[in-house]
Amino acid sequence: MSGSLLASDLFDVKGIVAVVTGGGSGTWCTPSCFCPYKLTNSPIGLGLLIARALAVNGAKKVFILGRRKNVLEDAARDIGLDNVVPVQCDITNQQDLKTAVTLIEKDVGYINLLVANSGIGGPSGSAPPQASISQVQDVLFNIPMDEFTNTFHVNSTGVFYTIVAFLSLLDAGNNDKTYQNGRSQVIATSSIGGFHRKITAGFAYSISKAATTMLMKVLATYLVPYRIRANIICPGIFPTDLTASLIDEKDSTEEGAFPLDQIPAERAGLPEDIAGPLLYLASRAGAYCNGNCVITDGGRLSVLPATY
Repeated sequence: MSGSLLASDLFDVKGIVAVVTGGGSGTWCTPSCFCPYKLTNSPIGLGLLIARALAVNGAKKVFILGRRKNVLEDAARDIGLDNVVPVQCDITNQQDLKTAVTLIEKDVGYINLLVANSGIGGPSGSAPPQASISQVQDVLFNIPMDEFTNTFHVNSTGVFYTIVAFLSLLDAGNNDKTYQNGRSQVIATSSIGGFHRKITAGFAYSISKAATTMLMKVLATYLVPYRIRANIICPGIFPTDLTASLIDEKDSTEEGAFPLDQIPAERAGLPEDIAGPLLYLASRAGAYCNGNCVITDGGRLSVLPATY
């Protein structure tokens, strides 16, 4: 037996080079907020949390990608570390992806980790309780088809092309034997919405996230010859822009904000609840995972009709 069982070694991400798409998203609370994580009155943005978790734990470089330059720059200032590099990039634009790859290749020449986090909510199309079949039909048929399709364009197609664009840099990362003995990795942010059969955020969102999860499982097999792993984080309800319609409580992260039959943990997710699974997969602790779904949902799937 070799190696260390110390938590500080198992979860160490020092020195890795990472790319996080959607890494600038999310805002923090006003200074008057008294919650310990500064997220009571504002969405937290999973991409920003992921980028922060990697940066504060010693990553060599964390490139945060997103469409809006000002949001990325604000995020980099908010994190406040020199290892965070904003790169403007629309992941649904192939030329933008090529440009981002070229920039990062010139800077460091490789990456160890790609976190494909960009995503949108899509149209909801919620019918009222006890709606008649004609009402259901009207609500669902009136969802603009281009909006429905665009949800897949960002959540599934965009993830696929992002991963393909960075394959050469992930392959180059396999020469960096300091990271998991040269086993680069892609982690996609999917959702428990792709597992449960209760439509809460809309058909387009749930189905597109199911597609994203399946895509990552396929890539976990497809990329084996290239020694590139693929894993998935599937969050439940966190106070983000995507879940605003599902959260009514002033402080959704306080225990008791949700009834047991909705979320057994009785609260929405905290930063640790996404940073922990991310650091697990990104570090030596998760080095034996490939094609794995890490579900972080406070037990929500256990009280919903679901297959996972």
